Amino acid sequence: MTAPTRPVDAAHRLRGVRTAYNDHIAELFPRHQRLVSYVIQPPGADASAVQSQLRTLAEEHGRYVGYDITDEAACSLDKRVGYAEALDLICRGWAHGLVVPNQATISENLTVYSTQVHWFGERNALLHVLHPEETE
Repeated sequence: MTAPTRPVDAAHRLRGVRTAYNDHIAELFPRHQRLVSYVIQPPGADASAVQSQLRTLAEEHGRYVGYDITDEAACSLDKRVGYAEALDLICRGWAHGLVVPNQATISENLTVYSTQVHWFGERNALLHVLHPEETE
């Protein structure tokens, strides 16, 4: 008799997908160095403490933050000027990935987040998350 299996929740699965992409990309492109830190901060708030934590996370992975980008509202991704700028830096090859505080910084919706995780992986762009994906 085998032990009952617990279904893997979607957030945990996406964390595995994201880290597998990152591991593969790090092997393929060990020279990928420059990341974009991306933070959502309310108007008038100071993002420097979070950005410092993101720099530390990047350094733990042998990378550095070359650009700090913020948006003021967690609206849909297509309306975020800062997020579009971060993706543009990656598409142009000026940055090799993104580092964010948590999954919700990109999207609380797991379907939207999943699309973004795959977007990064398909472009051989790193995606590091300070506080890994939440379990449901």
